[in-house]
Amino acid sequence: MIRPDDAAVDEWSFSARMLNLLFEAAGAGRNGVEYTNTEVAAAINRRAGRHAISDETIRKLRAPGGPQPSFDKVAHIAAFFQVPLDAFKEGSAAYEAVAAEANRLMDVRREHTEQVTRQVEEESEGIRMLARSARRLDSNGLKIAMEFISSLHKMQKSQS
Repeated sequence: MIRPDDAAVDEWSFSARMLNLLFEAAGAGRNGVEYTNTEVAAAINRRAGRHAISDETIRKLRAPGGPQPSFDKVAHIAAFFQVPLDAFKEGSAAYEAVAAEANRLMDVRREHTEQVTRQVEEESEGIRMLARSARRLDSNGLKIAMEFISSLHKMQKSQS
């Protein structure tokens, strides 16, 4: 099947929802930092070796009811996110599979973030408790406490 670069993908509607889901899921793999439209366009253009897409086009494609992209643009976007072309066709098996995997990745990231947040909160409470206790010490008591903590730290390092 040969399609000119500017042929519109007119057999089905391009899914802005999927494109946004892919941006979000890719962000889950980047410590929660989503790609920008500019980053995606630049990466696509580098890979293509030419100006294949602009960040403005990507912005428009991410908007619900946006324009129908050319086959060439869909192919470049699919390659960037490493998904099949049919991932952008709502209701297709590829769409469902990619959406399920993207949601799974985001769930894993969300669970990890919640776990880290709980750990930080627990550690912060311990530090606050130590600080409250240290406030009640005089300068000599603070010096002894710091020496004790330093010794404890050295003992833990030697046991590791």
